[in-house]
Amino acid sequence: MNRKSPLALMLTPFHHMQRGNTVTTLRLQTALRQRGFIVDILSLEEKGWRDSLRKYLINGKYSLVHGFNARYFGGVLAEFPELQNLPLILTTTGSDLNYDLKNVGRELVLTAFAVVEKIIVFHDYFQKLIGDAYPEFCSKLSTIPQGIWLEERPPLKREMIGLAANNIVFALPSGLRPVKDIELAIDGLQRVYKDFPELRLLIIGPVIDQDYGQKIKQRVKELNWVFYLGEVSHSEMGSYLSLADVILNTSRAEGQPQGLLEGMSRNKPAILTAVPGNLDIIEEGRQGYYVRNQEELASAARKMLSSAESRQRMGREAGKLVKEKFSLAREIQSYEKLYRQVLKP
Repeated sequence: MNRKSPLALMLTPFHHMQRGNTVTTLRLQTALRQRGFIVDILSLEEKGWRDSLRKYLINGKYSLVHGFNARYFGGVLAEFPELQNLPLILTTTGSDLNYDLKNVGRELVLTAFAVVEKIIVFHDYFQKLIGDAYPEFCSKLSTIPQGIWLEERPPLKREMIGLAANNIVFALPSGLRPVKDIELAIDGLQRVYKDFPELRLLIIGPVIDQDYGQKIKQRVKELNWVFYLGEVSHSEMGSYLSLADVILNTSRAEGQPQGLLEGMSRNKPAILTAVPGNLDIIEEGRQGYYVRNQEELASAARKMLSSAESRQRMGREAGKLVKEKFSLAREIQSYEKLYRQVLKP
């Protein structure tokens, strides 16, 4: 590779467990490498990350550092203030804006905002959230929606995971932690199960909060229509999402619901909570429905269950929406432009 290719280091809090940060950083690394950048990833999960970062800084290996999650990146900056000698980009990921900015992590978030050259958010809502409260950072803000990237794999057969051909499958791609509110999906769908015994719920994602994960797994054991599939590698997610008839997101707060958008890209209609990060993704009744509680989720599910034609129509609209608004090519083009902008002598 050209020795003059820009070297960039992505610093992420999570990379080894299958979750949003993992998918985002791997997607960007892969695509930016194809655009001529040399991009490495350093995860704060690694035991020796501090020693590795210290060595990189001493050797002057990188010309750009790209952090993910403002609270975690702020913590790194507090430990390694010499990072400020490099061009810095920050991509916010959701929890840092929905929770940390309003709670005990606020100072670390603001530290990151103050130091970096560019702050990336997934949705204009978050630009307004930051800009209204901290107008001094407005000039740093850019919105880059996530691009959707799923590998093509042979489809799974339903019987491989215990599903029947006549089942109507709702899939919830989500790690198990309280903010994802898995109970909302279970409780809302349980209200309609007696009228639609062909209903099945698939929960796909790793246990992130151990206590919460144990609670959900115990509930699943007691319900023969709910399946917890555990962590699935991202390379296999497309095959699992293709089994679904409807895709769910029941989060109490979101940055941008990557798993939901991936399901929509497979022409699946959506039911999602009406919370920041989710709002304005779909048009109500066209690609799916917004819900605020169990009753609304049950009502939306009943509509989906009652009409295969409606599900298929909204699913086609969902696939079209993702292609138009969440293009991988557009996302990578935006980051390439940003990288070259901050690297300009």
